[in-house]
Amino acid sequence: MNEYNNTSMQIQSGTVECPRCHCFHVSTRDVGRKAGGSIGAVAGGAAGVTGMATGAEAGATVGMIGGPAGIAIGGLFGALIGGLIGAAAGSVAGSNIGSVVDDTFLANFQCLECGHAFSKTRR
Repeated sequence: MNEYNNTSMQIQSGTVECPRCHCFHVSTRDVGRKAGGSIGAVAGGAAGVTGMATGAEAGATVGMIGGPAGIAIGGLFGALIGGLIGAAAGSVAGSNIGSVVDDTFLANFQCLECGHAFSKTRR
C-alpha cells in the first residue's frame, strides 16, 4: 500500500471510486481552482490598482483630521486596502471559475493507489 500524500485533499471514503483499480483512496488535483485563483488574484490586484486612486482619496480625506501626516498615511493605507480587496475578490472569483473548469473539463480526481487521473463523470 502506498503512503498517502498529506497535502492532497482526500475525498471521503466511498464517495469516488477509481475506474481503473476500483480503490476508494482518491484525492482531488484542483488544477483549475489553483490556476484560477492565481490568475484572479493578479487580475483583481490590477483592477484594485486602478481603484487605488479612489482609495487613496478616501483615505486622505479621513486622514485630514491628523493633519499632513494623517493625509499621507490615510492615502497610503486607502490605496493599499483598495489593492488588497481587489486581489482577494479576484482570487475568490477565479477559484470559483476554476472549480467549475475542474468539474467540467479536467480529470480532477487522482487515485492514490495506482495514480490514475480521471473525472467524476467517467465510470
